[in-house]
Amino acid sequence: MNRVILLLILLASASCSSEKKADGENKNFQFSYELDTVYIDSKGEFLFLNRGLAGSTLTNEDKLYTFNHPKYRIDIIDLDTRELIDTIKFEKEGPTGIGTFGVDMINITDSGELFFSSFTGLRHIDANGILKRSLNWDGDERIQEQLGTGELISFDGIISSDGSKFYGTYSGKGRGGSSMADGLAIIDLNTFELKLIEVPKLAALEEFTITAEIADMMPMTKGDNFSLLLNDSKIVISQNSINGVSVYDVEKDSLLTYDFQTDLLPDQKPGKFERKVATMEGYEESARARAKEPDFGKFMYDFERQLYYRISFLDQKGILSIFDTDFNLIHEEAGLGDYHGFKFIRDGKIYRFINSNDEMAFEVLTPKINYE
Repeated sequence: MNRVILLLILLASASCSSEKKADGENKNFQFSYELDTVYIDSKGEFLFLNRGLAGSTLTNEDKLYTFNHPKYRIDIIDLDTRELIDTIKFEKEGPTGIGTFGVDMINITDSGELFFSSFTGLRHIDANGILKRSLNWDGDERIQEQLGTGELISFDGIISSDGSKFYGTYSGKGRGGSSMADGLAIIDLNTFELKLIEVPKLAALEEFTITAEIADMMPMTKGDNFSLLLNDSKIVISQNSINGVSVYDVEKDSLLTYDFQTDLLPDQKPGKFERKVATMEGYEESARARAKEPDFGKFMYDFERQLYYRISFLDQKGILSIFDTDFNLIHEEAGLGDYHGFKFIRDGKIYRFINSNDEMAFEVLTPKINYE
């Protein structure tokens, strides 16, 4: 039986926070899985795999959109037929121009419009591949007058299915991709109304960062990342450093936090490595020690079974955790081995990208679940 502790704290925004600790699992939940590998037919085209499909997105029609940086195009993969079915070509300037930095993250709306995020902002592309507008929060007075001094909003984030909302993060420390955040930033893309929600657990992103300050070299850092998942009205915020999750409900304006500790995974990284180093040898030694500690994965949602999956790592070996919709831990499974890479859920199965001799392929984990 899971022990549940609820702590209700009134936040300034009139939202509430609660904490749930789980250190057991559902004994009636029977789990096993099968592994298979599927290969994608490139139709003789070059597919860009060097970034591990980072920033790609899966549509409701099971089409995978991935940015091919050398070709400056979107490659569209049909996962039913397992083949490249189309490409959308872009330029750096002009009507189909998306800038010189390419694409870090792809969002696609129900109407087929695209949103590309990059280092320089967010670009809104219509269903015909034509640039509609470029968005940069730094130069938008409507956004700036709603921000505090020194605060920046991410360009990476989630676009709602109707294209009306941007769900990202803000930080008073800088814009560091998925490594810097103080809370959520929600922007109405029609009115540019901004809502900021502080997420206290994100403070742990800094706690386990290694910083190297070496003479005659630029400072180097190695830290943790966070991940956002939009599931209906809930934004699920997870991060590598702690065995927990924060959940903001947009409709209820409430923030709930959940903490987990099990026989397989502790409540957070132990942090038994140096944070501040002054030599390259010290940096590498600290990084090796850090890599052996737990690394908690992002949450993924299985719409068919209404379960959340998370794959974490301990000493680089994968551990699968399964949660119900209330974030009760119901099962944990070790033995996945080196299970790193871009992952998503399709038809109740976990797809993991693998580069098979420069061919796009996916290892597919099919859960077998029974309730006694």
